[in-house]
Amino acid sequence: MLSVRAIYDGREFKLREKVDVNTPREVIITFLDPPETGEPTTTEIHQMIEDGGAMDFLFDDREDIYSDTDLKVKYD
Repeated sequence: MLSVRAIYDGREFKLREKVDVNTPREVIITFLDPPETGEPTTTEIHQMIEDGGAMDFLFDDREDIYSDTDLKVKYD
């Protein structure tokens, strides 16, 4: 399954990124409501999380407690 954002201008869909699909596919189209005034966009939320430091622990070597030997199945 592939998910791609697009803008619908009332006549056609304009994809935000190039899609490499060469065969007919069934699609699901969902129309999203525009954000309410003052409501942060997804991009703004991601930036707030990054700036806020909530995920900084991911860069701490002490938090990296697992290794490949802990894997039950190893995918190449």
